Amino acid sequence: MAAPEWEVSVLEKGRITIPRELRTRLNLSKGDKVRFRLQEGKIYLLVPKGDLDAVESSRGILRGVEPELGIEELGDAILDAFTPRLGEEAEE
Repeated sequence: MAAPEWEVSVLEKGRITIPRELRTRLNLSKGDKVRFRLQEGKIYLLVPKGDLDAVESSRGILRGVEPELGIEELGDAILDAFTPRLGEEAEE
């Protein structure tokens, strides 16, 4: 099955309107930010998933963790640090 496509017109000042069905599918509303990426002659529309990116949301989670941890212990520390945050997001 082919991926759905939408055709839009470029308006004055380069404006485009994202079709309603696509806005609904992407859960976009007025004021939301999206990004465009040009790659190999194609334009990609990037829609952030969530309020913060992964780097920003992980800031400070490893405070107090020993710097000499091995890779497995570090992985466990990261999971332990993120688990409470994931529960908060699920409740919202």
